[in-house]
Amino acid sequence: MSDINAPQKITTQKQDGQLGGMAHYYDIVVTLITLGREKALRDRTIELARLKPGERVLEIGCGTGTLTLAAKAQVGPEGEVTGIDIAPEMVAVATEKAARKGMKVTFREGSIGDVPFPDNSFDTVMCSFMIFHMPDDVRKKGLAEIFRALKPGGHLFIVDQTLPDHKWQRTFVLNHLYWKHDVRELAPELKEYSFSEIELGDAKFMGMWYVLGTANKA
Repeated sequence: MSDINAPQKITTQKQDGQLGGMAHYYDIVVTLITLGREKALRDRTIELARLKPGERVLEIGCGTGTLTLAAKAQVGPEGEVTGIDIAPEMVAVATEKAARKGMKVTFREGSIGDVPFPDNSFDTVMCSFMIFHMPDDVRKKGLAEIFRALKPGGHLFIVDQTLPDHKWQRTFVLNHLYWKHDVRELAPELKEYSFSEIELGDAKFMGMWYVLGTANKA
């Protein structure tokens, strides 16, 4: 069996979505955005992702590693969890956080457009509030890369924002907050990249939704 944490050739580039400059205060920003309910958000995300004890899990765009560490707590000592981020500053903060908590989780640099692991490595890949930070071409390449890295029957879980349903609210968001995407638009994209059993659902947390797809490989 391949060691998913063994050194691999990594090709990363500076690209839209790199938030390394925020690494040392990112957790504070998330606390403010979630109105102090970040733990509730992370717990809800883990519940919706349906992680099981002993699974191999990858979080892409792991940031400072809070969700990645929650995933490790869910899969237990027999499970393996890795987080990748294109920002080395985020990887450094996440690694320090894991060490303080005494948790065996690997953090390393890596890009959604060039996932640095062998085929069929993971039971679940998670993307939390990062998929639309990427340019469209990188996101589309990333979906193919995730499919490749998932085991047959493995799952891709994405949680992100939606656009408001009311026209005036949507117009305000588009024009003033520069928030252009809705996670629900990913469902047809996942089908294009061979994911099946697509599930869309309301995360029931501040207007967020999730999409879950299965890598059914022949």
